[in-house]
Amino acid sequence: MIHPTSQETKLKIIEQLIILNDDSVFTEIEKLISKAMHRPAYKKLSKQELEKRAMQANNDIDNKQVFSQSEVDEISQSW
Repeated sequence: MIHPTSQETKLKIIEQLIILNDDSVFTEIEKLISKAMHRPAYKKLSKQELEKRAMQANNDIDNKQVFSQSEVDEISQSW
């Protein structure tokens, strides 16, 4: 359960972000969040990269190299 104070803080931050209009601040916030969540920073993909990923996904589907939702749920529980 999330502590009420944490929830209130999150809501205040969201309200401030809604009225903020500074891309450089958003970029820094995004970096901080990614770092805190141990994820790499967002990288914009080129059209070619997106097409390559889409083709690979279609190939995986055609070759039945996919997971069902229940399998995904089971795998994610171990994280």
